[in-house]
Parts: sequence; C-alpha cells; structure tokens
Amino acid sequence: MARSHSSAGALLLAVGLVLSSAGCTRIDNALASVPFLAFMRNAPSFDPYEATRPAPPGAIPYRMPGDVLLPPMPGTDSALAAFAAGPYGKNPLPAGDSAVLALGQVMFNRHCSPCHGDGGQGNGAAVGPTKFPFAPNLTTPPATDRADGYVYAIIRAGRGLMPSYGARITHRERWAIVQYVRQLQVLAPTQPIQLPPTNPTDRPVLPQDTAGKVRPDTLPQENR
Repeated sequence: MARSHSSAGALLLAVGLVLSSAGCTRIDNALASVPFLAFMRNAPSFDPYEATRPAPPGAIPYRMPGDVLLPPMPGTDSALAAFAAGPYGKNPLPAGDSAVLALGQVMFNRHCSPCHGDGGQGNGAAVGPTKFPFAPNLTTPPATDRADGYVYAIIRAGRGLMPSYGARITHRERWAIVQYVRQLQVLAPTQPIQLPPTNPTDRPVLPQDTAGKVRPDTLPQENR
C-alpha cells in the first residue's frame, strides 16, 4: 500500500514538473483556445486615456453618459469644414464659464500641451531636434481664423500629422478645449513666447560675493 502511494505521488510530481516547465507555451495556449478559460486573454479593459466606446454606425440614437452620438468623420479638410458648418459645429457649452475653462485647461495640458506647449504656441516638450518635427502655433493664423467647429473636428478626427483624439477625449471635453484655446489666443499678445534654451548649459548669472562664490541668499529656497 505504501509503495502504491509513493508511486502515485511520484507520478503527480512528474506531471507537475512537466506542466510547470511548459509555462505559458503549448499547454497554456491550448487552454486559452477554450473560450471559458480564455477570459484573462480577452479582458474587457480600455487602453490608456481611451473613452467609453461609442455606439456603432447606424445604431438607434440615444443619450450616452459623457458623450453624444455623432456620425463618422474622416480627418480631411473638407470633412472638417463640413462639420463646422453643420448642425453639430456650434459649441453647446456656455462661453466664458469658469468651470468649462477649468476643464479645458486640464484636458489641454494633458493631451495637447506636449506638442503645442502650455501656451499653445507650438513649443511643447515633444517638439524639437531629434523629436517631433512640427506643431502649429494655435495663437496665430490660420488657427485663429478657424471656426470653433473646425477646431473641435480636428481634435476628434485628426488631420495631417495630428492623430485622432476622438477615443480619448469626450464630446464635452473637446468643446471645453476649444474654449480654452480661444482664451489662449486672447492672452497670447500679452505673453512672450517661451522657447526652451538651445544650450542646456545656459544658466542665469547669479550675484557673487567678493570671493567669487554665489551668494546663498540668491539661491532658491530648496537649494540653500
């Protein structure tokens, strides 16, 4: 009896070693081919910054949480202009509302400023030598001459080098960004363009004492 138990234990140990050595290979792939066992392979998760998936084309219109049902739109200049001139091309959010501008600032800084810069002047951290080649200045023409609906449509569908943000930014957030961009355009003439230094070693000259050392009282508080 003892020998049979030891034989069974040895067999289970051998099977366990085979399964563990197989790891996520043939046996794991075979198990994943069974739908009931593949729930971790096809988890219903969203990509980073991805919004709730909209209804498919031709679906019965209904009110969606955080978004509205809009017809498909390609990222072409004619399609963007047609959207701006159509029934959906007018900003439904109240102009000058502080809550709308606050939302627009958050969304702009999160999605737009890496290329367009915090002030919308095309000098974001992603633009420069060995980086992204170009980002338009949103505070000068032709951006200032675009209709609100056109700016909204570019955010939604993309155009040229700019990708589509329709799956990352909701309908309300897009319109809030449009209002925030308009505010940046109004403030732009009073704000100088802040470009990154061409030489990372360029630093401001700090006052020095008679021994040639930087005076401690001129340093930032955290460096004293």
